[in-house]
Parts: sequence; structure tokens; C-alpha cells
Amino acid sequence: MIKLFKSRKMSALLFIGINVLIFLVLLGLATMGVAVVNVLTNRLQVEVYTITFFALMAFSLLLALGVTIIFYIMAKKAQILIDGLSAVASGDYAKEIHYRRGDPFTVVYKNFNKMTSEIRSVKTMREDFVRNFSHEIKTPLFSIQGFANLLSEGGLTEEEERKFLKVISDEAGRLVKLADNTLILSKLENQQLAGESQLIKLDSEIAECIILLERDWEDKKIDISTDLQPLKIKGDASMLRQVWINLISNAIKFSPEGGKIEINLKREGNFAVATVRDYGCGISEEELPKIFDKYYRSPTAKDTEGNGLGLAICKRICTLSGGSISAASAVGEGAEFKVSLPLQ
Repeated sequence: MIKLFKSRKMSALLFIGINVLIFLVLLGLATMGVAVVNVLTNRLQVEVYTITFFALMAFSLLLALGVTIIFYIMAKKAQILIDGLSAVASGDYAKEIHYRRGDPFTVVYKNFNKMTSEIRSVKTMREDFVRNFSHEIKTPLFSIQGFANLLSEGGLTEEEERKFLKVISDEAGRLVKLADNTLILSKLENQQLAGESQLIKLDSEIAECIILLERDWEDKKIDISTDLQPLKIKGDASMLRQVWINLISNAIKFSPEGGKIEINLKREGNFAVATVRDYGCGISEEELPKIFDKYYRSPTAKDTEGNGLGLAICKRICTLSGGSISAASAVGEGAEFKVSLPLQ
């Protein structure tokens, strides 16, 4: 409060000083003007001298008054901005400055409001991240702690020890994957552009991802059929690869032993449309709108490995790439995921 008073007092003194200086300068100019008039007339004429002097004095006073009013208005507008910045510095991120059209500080106030909006968004995202991550991390940590305690107590058979160590290893791997996916999604949410853009042969990329996951679908004896039309798009290949890996992995995960997966790629208008179809447990109509939400896991997926971030990552990547992703499903009939990306 004292600092604010001092700053306002200094502004007032500066304001008075500037106006006194302006008046003195204008008075000097008025005197010089009268002298010039006197020289030009080459005789003393009190009427001309007096009229000129008072006219210039009146002009000086009006100009000084105009400068005073403008300075006062600008100082008041600047003080509003200073007060707003002080409020934000004190932690009031909901602070906004109201303005009218034509206000001389419109652009400044608009950028201030944009800044506070961005700060609020980052604060909300950080709080959501901490809350969701804390919740998701508890289950694997409790499992690791519980089985580690059992191992430390001893008295277990060799088979039980191997079993418990595998659980600890699996849960530790789940934690690593959770941390990796959370960091990837956090980065993508703060990213506004797709990244490095290059020409991608989409059919080749999808085929490579199928080969990368060959061990997973062969272990479950799953039959994968493909119909990939040669299409090219422009985008970030490494980012889009995460989409195909996630979708195909999910299809393998939710397919039964000896099941079937269909992967197609075709052109629809100006878009390349890729579909991944499985014939697993499917998703209910109530759950379908939630599957792209962060950390959401369907009740039917509780017995499968995952952390509820894969589809959220896919959605964000598709959005950054100028495309979209959607899902269609019914319980007991499997699910089909459709990705649309603009063609090159």
C-alpha cells in the first residue's frame, strides 16, 4: 500500500512538472511571437501587442489544459493495467480488465486478458495432471509394496517367489508406461502444431506397424486381414505412428484367442481414412463417448493392461494433424476405430 501511494505521488509530481515546463515553453514562444510582431510592424502598437500576447497566452493555456487531460487519462489507463498485473502477481489469475471498443489501451487490455486466460488454463491442466496421475499411480505402487513385503517376510516357495517377482516387474513396467504416456500427452496438449512435416506413404507406415506387433497377434493366433490403398499424406510420421501402434495394440488386446482384426485404408474425398476393426468384447453405448478422455478405462477393460491414455494421445495427434478419430461399437460385437487425415 505504501509503495502504491509513493508511486502515485511520484506520478502526480511528474505530471505537474511536465505541465509547468510546457506552460513556460509556450509562454516563451508567446513572448517571442509578440517580439516578432513588434519588429514587423516597426512601431509600438499597444493594441496589436496586447491582442497578440493574450491570444498566445490563451492558446498556451488551452494547450496545457489539453495535455493535462490527455496525460491524466493515459495515467489512469496505465494504472488500471498496473493494478491488474499486481493482482496476477499476488495469485489472482481470475483477474480481467473490462474495456470498451475504441479504448486507446484496447490491444493491451485484450492481451492482458489473454495472458490471464492462458495462466488459468495451465494452472487447471497442472492440477488435473497431479490429481489424475496421483490416482493412477496408487494401484501399481500398492501392488509393488504388498508383494515386496511378502517376499521380505520369507517362507515362500520358489514358484511363489517367481510369481511375486513377476507381478512386481509388471507393475513397475506399468508405472514406467504410465509416466511415459502422461509426459507424451502433456507435451501434445501444450503443442499447437503437428511438428516436423514430411511426405508419408500411409499404407507403408501402417503395414510396418502391423509387422512391429507381429509377435503380439501371433501369440494370440489372431488373423489380421488388410486392404491398404496406396495413399500419401503430409505430417509427422513419428507422431502418427503412435496412433497406429495404439489402435492395433488395443485391437489385439481386446480380441479373443484365434480372433480376427481388419485393417483398411482408402480414400474418401480429400481424406485418407484408416479403420481398425476387432471382434472382441466391444464397448457399451454409455461408455463410447468417454473412451477418448484422459485416464478413462472401461469396466470391461479392468482385467487388461493399460492406463487410459492411449486413445487420448491418438485423439490429440489426429487433431494436431488436421484430422479426426471416431469409434463405433456395441457390446459383444467388437469395435471399429476410424481415423481421417487430409490427403497430400
